[in-house]
Amino acid sequence: MKDSATYHEMLIAKYLLGETSDEEVQELLVWLKASSEHVRVFVDMRRTWLTQQAYDVDDAMDLDEEWKAFLNKVNPDEKTITRKVRISPQRTFLYAAAIALLLIIPSLAYYLYFMQPVKKTLFANDMVTESTLPDGTQVALNKGSVFYYPSMFQGEERKVALEGEAYFDVTHNKDKAFVIEAGKLAIRVLGTSFYVNTETSENTVEVALISGKVALQYNDQKIYLEPGEKATVHKNSGEMTSHKFNDPNLLAWKTHTLQFNDTPLNEIIEVLEKVYKKDIAVMNPELNNCRITATFKEQSLEAVLLVLQSTIDVTARPNGNRIELSGTGCQ
Repeated sequence: MKDSATYHEMLIAKYLLGETSDEEVQELLVWLKASSEHVRVFVDMRRTWLTQQAYDVDDAMDLDEEWKAFLNKVNPDEKTITRKVRISPQRTFLYAAAIALLLIIPSLAYYLYFMQPVKKTLFANDMVTESTLPDGTQVALNKGSVFYYPSMFQGEERKVALEGEAYFDVTHNKDKAFVIEAGKLAIRVLGTSFYVNTETSENTVEVALISGKVALQYNDQKIYLEPGEKATVHKNSGEMTSHKFNDPNLLAWKTHTLQFNDTPLNEIIEVLEKVYKKDIAVMNPELNNCRITATFKEQSLEAVLLVLQSTIDVTARPNGNRIELSGTGCQ
């Protein structure tokens, strides 16, 4: 069979003898690029082949002529005799092939051993981190998120992995899909901008599509998203659902722009906790009835809380690692 070791060893032997077709040469190169072990097999066979050719040259020497050449060296007065080696036309071709291999193998070995992709990790520790991938794709990670990617994309897919929250603006490539692995969920795109959160408080994975098209696969289930749609994958049950969304603060952690339009306080707090990574507690549940209309651009959490205090008569006090909101509430 074509994928067996025996087949490719036979193919290597044909190549060393110069008997392979163009198609077989391409097939051999594909096989070599697939594994460093394949390169080792090729190099070992090539080394053995070249050694054998050296023995064959020794066997082809004319011993009588060699003896005369030796006598000529020890007796300078004798007529000079030129050392001869008989090499058949076939041998000439084989040596030409050997020289070609000596040129090909170093560059191929360099490519396979030194140009192999290196696994990289992008970690957004205490701040939003943005980066450009080898294919030009833009990725932004929210605080505490981890992203894994290769130093260069090879093969039929651009595979990466995500733990946490991120925004992607994927460079379009119709021949090489961009695939994000998030646990059992695979997100497959060609050229798209979208949002992913693999670790929500509800133990779900969320994918919101900004532009383009996305395919989500979880075990045997598969759904497609259109722009303006959001998918939720429930990790426990494996159920996937999708719906339209209109959340102006979806990327507030990245843009640092917060928009609230008659928004209840409990929803505002959810946004603030995500953007500023701070625990905020409401001491009086009636405060959740209060609504705010405001826009904040590049404002600190302290500045936002000052606006809340002056708008709905709420008091914000730090208590250890969290902020407590207290007040009489709103009607």
